Amino acid sequence: MKPILQKNDFKLLDTIRGIAALYVVIAHCRGTLWLGGSEFLKLFPRESWNAWDAVMFGTSMLTRLAVEFVIVFFVLSGFSIAHSLSSNQSPWQFYKRRLIRIYPSYLTALVWAGIIFLVTKGIFPQWYDGTYTQFAFLRTMEMNEYFEPKVVAGNLFYMPIHGFIGPFWSLTYEVMFYLMAPFLLRQRNVYVLTSLALFLFNLFLPNVVASLGLPLYIYEFLFIYNIYFAVGVYFYTHFSMVSNWFVNYTKVEFIAIMAGLLLFIYGANIYLKIENVFTFIESAMLSVVLIVFFLKYKIRIPLISNVGKYSYTLYITHFASIYLYLAFYWLIAGKDMPQITNFAVWVGGVFFCLLMGWIQYLLIEKNTQSWLARLRK
Repeated sequence: MKPILQKNDFKLLDTIRGIAALYVVIAHCRGTLWLGGSEFLKLFPRESWNAWDAVMFGTSMLTRLAVEFVIVFFVLSGFSIAHSLSSNQSPWQFYKRRLIRIYPSYLTALVWAGIIFLVTKGIFPQWYDGTYTQFAFLRTMEMNEYFEPKVVAGNLFYMPIHGFIGPFWSLTYEVMFYLMAPFLLRQRNVYVLTSLALFLFNLFLPNVVASLGLPLYIYEFLFIYNIYFAVGVYFYTHFSMVSNWFVNYTKVEFIAIMAGLLLFIYGANIYLKIENVFTFIESAMLSVVLIVFFLKYKIRIPLISNVGKYSYTLYITHFASIYLYLAFYWLIAGKDMPQITNFAVWVGGVFFCLLMGWIQYLLIEKNTQSWLARLRK
């Protein structure tokens, strides 16, 4: 099959990747480095708020869609892999490219998390002994088993524990999709229809699916997350048709549609108090509109596009980097501060994670991209 889009078109999508990765980093920095939520309300009841308290709490609510923006990555993956396999149907070549592309950076991120665990445990053992029970320190407690052989083996094969590599959960489903894609995408319409049928079956008959007793990863891939890869595959395969749905829309109308979808995502998340199937579906819809918008108008936001270029490394390194930043903060503050009430602290964490991710990108991921370029030649 002749590729529908060209390499330069996919460079435009780096901005979407940058937006998604940056949002996830912001969400995790805010969630880890500022007490927020119910803890904030315990210390500062609503009746005691001033205008700044309302601003802090209100803006913190805008960072609650981390999982929804992972769905954006799933749709982009389906879209991109469909493109990759449109010109090369060899499973071996595809696997080799994927391995070179993702695994060296992944191993580096595992080592990075381990180093930060050892360093911070030596400086602040109270992070790991149960002294603190706030959310941030539940993550540190999960790291105590990080170097056990069984855990190491699971991490090496994309079955991670939580702790500093918590965001790696999505990579498990990415890799499952990669492993099956060369075969599933030979009959794309069959793959998409089957994915939709499994998704709807679980949506309407969840008890029947639960009774099957499937292993967690298989259950979640087949019945919860695979549909979003399928959305990307369908969109790429029928790109002209889907794009024509928006052919008469202006930039202002596109922006209004995207703002409306984002508002619905926030509404469903806040109302149900957690990410859910409705917010995921809306995130997939938002992903499609974003892709059409950026490709239709050839939009590239240089600063965010540069973040998109190393979004993979940023995604897999940022959570561990947050704890290194937290250690620096504790050392500078000079005392134990399990509840950070300074709203500005987490903002600095975002820039710190961007810097750490960029350094590791230059050392590892950029080199793997060069290897891939030579391989393609």
